[in-house]
Amino acid sequence: MLRRFIPLLFGLLLICAGGVVALAWTTCRIAVPEDMCAVLTRKMGAALPEGQNIATEPGQKGIQEAVLGPGRHWRIPLWWDWRLVPLTVIPSGDPNTWNWKPSLDDAQIEALKHKELTFRGEFPRIGVVTRKVGPDSESVIVERGSKQKGIWREVLTPGVYKINPEIYDVQLFPATVIPAGFVGVVTNMFGDTPAGYRVIAAGSAAEAGSPAPAEPAAPMEGDDAQDDDGPAGDAPQLRLAQPLAEPGERGVLRDVLQPGVYFINPKLQKVTLVEIGYNEFSQTEFADEESLSISFPSDTGYTIRVGVTVIWGIHPRHAAEIINDFGNIDRVLAKIIGPQLRSICRNIGSTYSARDFIQGEKRELFQRDLTAELRRVCNQKNVEVLLALVREIEVIAPHAAPGEGEVTEDLKRTIQQSYIAIENQITKEKQREAAAVRAKLEEERKKIEIVRETIKAQTRVMVADIDAEAQKDAAQIDAQAELEVATVQQQVAELDAQRVEILGRARTDVEKMKKSAEAEGYRLLVDAFGSPAAYNLYTFAQNFQPESIRLFFAGEGTFWTDLSRLEDAGAARLLDPRAEGRP
Repeated sequence: MLRRFIPLLFGLLLICAGGVVALAWTTCRIAVPEDMCAVLTRKMGAALPEGQNIATEPGQKGIQEAVLGPGRHWRIPLWWDWRLVPLTVIPSGDPNTWNWKPSLDDAQIEALKHKELTFRGEFPRIGVVTRKVGPDSESVIVERGSKQKGIWREVLTPGVYKINPEIYDVQLFPATVIPAGFVGVVTNMFGDTPAGYRVIAAGSAAEAGSPAPAEPAAPMEGDDAQDDDGPAGDAPQLRLAQPLAEPGERGVLRDVLQPGVYFINPKLQKVTLVEIGYNEFSQTEFADEESLSISFPSDTGYTIRVGVTVIWGIHPRHAAEIINDFGNIDRVLAKIIGPQLRSICRNIGSTYSARDFIQGEKRELFQRDLTAELRRVCNQKNVEVLLALVREIEVIAPHAAPGEGEVTEDLKRTIQQSYIAIENQITKEKQREAAAVRAKLEEERKKIEIVRETIKAQTRVMVADIDAEAQKDAAQIDAQAELEVATVQQQVAELDAQRVEILGRARTDVEKMKKSAEAEGYRLLVDAFGSPAAYNLYTFAQNFQPESIRLFFAGEGTFWTDLSRLEDAGAARLLDPRAEGRP
C-alpha cells in the first residue's frame, strides 16, 4: 500500500524543490553587471552605536562597508537590502595622444605662472580618496588601512575599483606630468617644521648669500604681497626662511622629479614645474613696468642709457633651492637678476667715459666686465648666467633738453670721424703692405718657374741616362742568360748520353743474367730428375692438357660389342676428307 505513495511523495518533493529554487532565483539572486557594484544594507542584526551610520563590525545592522563586485550573488531579502552603484574608474589615458613639448610658448608660460598649465592629450588620472565615516584623526591625512576619517595618503592609480560611495568619496585629478626640459620641485604641505625655521629681513646678510643656518625660503601661501621690492630707503620687509625639508617634513624637498608621469596626491604634495636650460631676460617690459632701460652718469658727466639682455638659466640640482628661496621663477628675475643688473651697470658704467661707450673695444670690455660680475653675484644664489649682452647704448649730453640731441650727435660725429681717419690711415698702411707682399709674391713666383724648368731639364737628362744604363744592363743579362742556357743544354746532352749507355749496359747484363739463370735452372731440373729423358717426360706431362679423352676397346669381341660406336665411326668416316677416293 505504501509503495503506491512513494512515487507521489517523490514527485511532491521535486515540485517543492523546484519551487524553492525558482523562489530563490527570483528573490534571492543579486545580478551585478560588469560596470556596477552592490552596496548591502543589513536589515537585522546588532544595533549601531549612537552617532554611527555605517556598520563597521560583522553582524551590525545598517549599511555594510564591503560591497559586492560584478557577478551573481545570493542574499535573503528578508535580511538584506541592496542597491547598485557604478564602479569607480580611474582613466589610464592614451599615450598616442600625448603632446610632449621641449619648450613652452608664451601662452603656456603665462598659464604656468597661474598654475593653470595643461598639456594636450589624454593623460592618466588619479583618484584621491576621502573616508567620510569613522573616528576622527589627529591629522587630515590618514593611512589607507586605517578606519579613521580623513584623506588617504595613497592615491588610486589608473584602474577599476569597488568603492562604497556611502563611506568613501573619490575625486579625480590629473596625474603630475613633467615634460621634457623641465623638472618638478616637490613641496610637502603637511609634516613637521624643519629645524632652523626663522624670520629674516629681506636684503639682510642671510639673504645676500652669507653662511647662515637657513637659506631664505619662499613665504607660505597668502604672503605674496610681501615679496615685492619697495623703493630705496624703505624699512626692511620680513620674510620667512627655512632650509630644505627632509622626507616627512613640511617644505620644499631637495630631490626633484625628472621628466615623466607621476601619481602624486595633490592634497599632500604640490609640484612646481621649473624649466631647465637658458632663458632670455631683456630690459623692455617686466612686471607690468615700462621704461626699465638702465641709466647712469659716466665719469665725464654724460648720461648713459643702455639696454641689456641677459641669458640665464637654472641647473636641476639648484631648482629646489630656487623654489625654496623665491617661490617661483618670476621672483628670481625680480629679486636677483633685475636689481643686480641695474646695480652692476651703474657701478661699472660710472668708471667709463662717454667716448668709451661709443668705441667698439671699450663697449666689449664693458660687456665682459658686466657679464663676469653678474655671473659671480648670481652664482651665489644658484642662478647661472651665460651672457649679459649690451643691446643698445644711448649717450645723452649734460643739461640737454628732452628731444634735443645736437650735442650728443656732434660728439658721436667727432668720435666717428676721428675713428674713420684712423681706420683710413690703417687701411692705407695695410694696402702698402699688401702691395709689397704682392710684389714679393710675384718675384718668388718667377723664381719658382725658373727652378721648375731647371728641375724638368735635369729630370729629362737623368731619365735618358737611366734608360741607356737599363738597356745596357738588359742586353748583358740576356747574353749571360743565353750562355748559361747553352751550358745547361750541353750538360743535359752529356747526361742523356751517359743515361743511354748505362741503361743499354744494364739491359745487356740483365738479359745475360736471366739466360744464365734459366740455363742453370734447366740443369738443376735435369739433375733432379736423374736423366734428360725423365725431364722430358715431366715437361710433356706438364704441358699435356687434352680437352677430352675417349677410350675405344680394341681387343677381340663380338659385333654387338662395338655396335654402339658404329654410328660415331660412320659419322667420322663421312667427315674425314681423306676418305674421299677410297674404295
